[in-house]
Amino acid sequence: MNDFYIEYMIKAQMREEVEACRRRRLLKQEASPELRSNILKSASYAFRLFDFERTKVVHICRDLGVSRRMFHRYFRSLEKCLRSCKQGE
Repeated sequence: MNDFYIEYMIKAQMREEVEACRRRRLLKQEASPELRSNILKSASYAFRLFDFERTKVVHICRDLGVSRRMFHRYFRSLEKCLRSCKQGE
């Protein structure tokens, strides 16, 4: 292997590590009680619109512009989210 290729691969790996660190930092910043209440609002709207049977986590996440991982940070499952919506948290 030539030195140029090795240098290129090292830089690419460093960029990936920096990007992964940036994503983790953004996830930590986004965790907030307001986001949880926004998830609940979006979920209750989706449950009314699609019924529970047809509602997917993806519908809620797309509405808010968050990842499924972020959704599951607050709720372990769609059922738990539905229970929280019914309790009016």
